[in-house]
Amino acid sequence: MTGNGLMMWLLHSFAISNRLSADITLRKQVHFEHIPGGIEHLETLMEALQRHLEIEMQYRRYYRENDTKAYRCKPLALKLFEQRWYLLARNENDETRCFALDRIETLTLTEETFTMPEDFDLQRHFQDAFGIYVEPDMATEEVVVKADTDQSNFLKGLPLHHSQRIIEETDDYAIFSWRLKPSYDFIQELLKMNAHIEVLEPISLREKIKELLKEMLAKY
Repeated sequence: MTGNGLMMWLLHSFAISNRLSADITLRKQVHFEHIPGGIEHLETLMEALQRHLEIEMQYRRYYRENDTKAYRCKPLALKLFEQRWYLLARNENDETRCFALDRIETLTLTEETFTMPEDFDLQRHFQDAFGIYVEPDMATEEVVVKADTDQSNFLKGLPLHHSQRIIEETDDYAIFSWRLKPSYDFIQELLKMNAHIEVLEPISLREKIKELLKEMLAKY
């Protein structure tokens, strides 16, 4: 989230906070979704981004609960996805990595400055991605899905991706397409829609969904 997107988000958040602070009764009638930890690192990371300072951090890896690793990184951007903040940064091996802020255990600014890579463009970086993981080795494909009327209304009201378009629409269903990388995050999003959708293309994704559904059914 950068530029106008970040500014609008901050302005809306500030306006809502002010309204709730001024109205005690209203506070009891507004319920917020829980946001994981890590917000305390935002100010430090924004300073690092502004001043182009390298950072050092201890990071708890997602699938290894008791395993932390030290990183020295060049911060490139912050991204908000599904109520969770992520840091996009280049590590010591000049690899672009994504870090969840709620898994940063310690964070320190260094005095070492760096030059923002000329080849980095945040919008282009996430152009064909869904979520936070870009999957550089994964091909971008045209994904076509048939959705029933109820799900179609949700998709039209809240598009999954900027490339979303409607190919066909009837009283009973609509066919949507997206041009993106069918990553793990995207497949998880499709599975949330369960029987309300059918993946038509590509065939490889259709088969992948079919295999996942078989594995799920075998557990019941």
